[in-house]
Amino acid sequence: MSGITLRAQHAVVDGRLEHDVVVRVEDGWIVEPRGAGARVHERAITGTLLPGFVDLQVNGMGGIGFDEGDDDAFDAAAHAVRAGGAAAFLPTLITAPLDRLVERAARLASWVRRRGPRAAATPLGIHLEGPFLELAGAHDATALIEPDAQSVGRLLDACAGTLRLVTLAPGLLGAVEAVARLRAAGVAVAFGHARSTRQFDACVDAGATLVTHLFNAMSPLHHRDPGITGLALDELRLSCCLIADGHHVHPAVLRTAWRVLGSARTILVTDAIAAAGMPDGAYSLAGLAVQSRGGVVRDARGTLAGSALTMTEAATRFARFVNGLAAPELAAIAAANPARAIGAAEFGSVSTGCRAAFAVLDDAGGLHDLKLG
Repeated sequence: MSGITLRAQHAVVDGRLEHDVVVRVEDGWIVEPRGAGARVHERAITGTLLPGFVDLQVNGMGGIGFDEGDDDAFDAAAHAVRAGGAAAFLPTLITAPLDRLVERAARLASWVRRRGPRAAATPLGIHLEGPFLELAGAHDATALIEPDAQSVGRLLDACAGTLRLVTLAPGLLGAVEAVARLRAAGVAVAFGHARSTRQFDACVDAGATLVTHLFNAMSPLHHRDPGITGLALDELRLSCCLIADGHHVHPAVLRTAWRVLGSARTILVTDAIAAAGMPDGAYSLAGLAVQSRGGVVRDARGTLAGSALTMTEAATRFARFVNGLAAPELAAIAAANPARAIGAAEFGSVSTGCRAAFAVLDDAGGLHDLKLG
């Protein structure tokens, strides 16, 4: 990949739409986003160049879950994530009995430290969605626990510096202390699978900055009781992740959330499981048998159990649901915002010092991954 000069008709550079942009790439990194550079392997880009997308919630893809398998299987899943339009992502583990979750986290952490194969999506760290939750959803309700110091410590130790995001319920005993400890360790904290609004403000004050799949598995908005959903929409310090498949959240509600959150606070995620990028059929999520039909994944009770979305599909559908997005808005919600939320400064921007990972928005509104190799 050494010595490529990209000449784009348009590009989102540092959050702004610019025209006739030259991007210099050397060894997989952007070294000169605007200058002419040496004309080695020059390539013209038709359409609008965007930063590569970042997905904060990927349970699996391409028939493989990150709760099972070995390094080779994880490599294959990372290739599927890249093929689905994400340049970087957080492999995600959901609730399991603590001993089992610790074992899974340690195995996944070992793989994450390798950073995955070069042509695949880059694993930026681990997202633990549980076990510190109130509402099970498709999770194992018997394995939900409070975030006491010992449990938090065991998971931090198992991840060995790779833990990047934890989803927890703020109303649980010990949640405020857990948020503070996780933030001190450099881990972002999101609210999710939560019923009680108790300690909501205290957890935000302690450093929580995100909401996992807004509207899903959380107390809903009511005009006399805002619930987790209403408080999250109102709290300007929180960015909110949305699953834009049209099934997790009705398009009219997505549009309403977009009007409140805007491009500053919206983050697109897939919550993909092994079924993503695969035909309809039987799959598993942390040992739970699920069925993917028509791109919708449910467990035996009919509960939504992750999604079959890719990032390209999520961005395309969201743009359609909200009646179009400007290129800088799309770059913000699919790349810049998620990267910033977890401190991944090398992604999310077409800027010097960032990874050379790009998507292209064509003139017809289609999205394509840009392969440089």
